[in-house]
Amino acid sequence: MRTTDRDRCRHRIVAVSLALIFLVQGAAALDATFIVGGNGTWYHGEIIVDGVATYGFFQPGFLGETVPVAVSNITVMNASGPVPFEEGKAGTISFPEGSYTIGYDAPIDDRHFTVMLDAAAPVTFVLPETFSIKNPLLSYTSSGAKVAETAEGTVITWEKTRFVEVRFYDAFQEQMLVIFGTFWIALVVIFLVPYFLTRRKQE
Repeated sequence: MRTTDRDRCRHRIVAVSLALIFLVQGAAALDATFIVGGNGTWYHGEIIVDGVATYGFFQPGFLGETVPVAVSNITVMNASGPVPFEEGKAGTISFPEGSYTIGYDAPIDDRHFTVMLDAAAPVTFVLPETFSIKNPLLSYTSSGAKVAETAEGTVITWEKTRFVEVRFYDAFQEQMLVIFGTFWIALVVIFLVPYFLTRRKQE
């Protein structure tokens, strides 16, 4: 049975679309690593980019929009060493088109890390041993995360993602959660036990 002209046209459209996707991904293929500083208030990022002439530092806003990040200590490196770049508007930098490793530092608010990449890529997030993400009441990781505990701390990886979110905590925050929970359990016992005892006597 011969394929209709409409089906052949549809297959060609799909093939062209896939080719365009692969070309776009190849032009901006990257790998990202983020390392949290010792006090949990900042991180160092390193982004490997290929075939690009600009890069933007962004994080998601409350409505999902892209919001520029206040970055510092920006470096653009290639195989020959540092490369000059120009800082543009809305959290972007520009440089000669090529392959680079872009490094920078940025703040972390309330131990809540978020970043939005230019394209989906493998991501590694390194958390010092003074912090943790084990307690689900105090922490959160965006979907697709794989967690590994090491002697130096916690390493979280994503196979391929454009958006990364991690909420972490320290031992003091966990201790406060335990104290808060114990307090409320004690209140429940104090008020409910007499109530049930009284009700049982009435029955």
